[in-house]
Amino acid sequence: MLTCPNCGISPLAHAIRDMQYTYKGRSTTIPDLVVEHCAGCKEVLFAQGEQEHYGALIAAFRQQVDAQERKQVSALRKALGLTRDRADALFGDVPGDFARFEKGEAPAPAALLKLLRLLGKHPALLDEL
Repeated sequence: MLTCPNCGISPLAHAIRDMQYTYKGRSTTIPDLVVEHCAGCKEVLFAQGEQEHYGALIAAFRQQVDAQERKQVSALRKALGLTRDRADALFGDVPGDFARFEKGEAPAPAALLKLLRLLGKHPALLDEL
């Protein structure tokens, strides 16, 4: 048996585990990953080939979250009755920011998403800007 490279004391044991992953406040469970687990320090090492498998599942989850975010930016902007140009004038740093956010060419800043969600719940506040 291999000794844990982290603690150097406990042996590693073969296991199949579910792992949690969180991205931008959203979580998912990656099921049935083959790992080597240390009972002493709780270190988990991926078995051969599992890191690539895990990475592919994480990438797919991140793409899904980013796509939902793009749709949300567009939906919130439209619900507020704003054109992209008007939204750029109110919230953007440079012309074309909202087009880039909605096409996925650039991530919308977290503060902007929070502000749009707030304005979505309280659209009268838009007049304050």
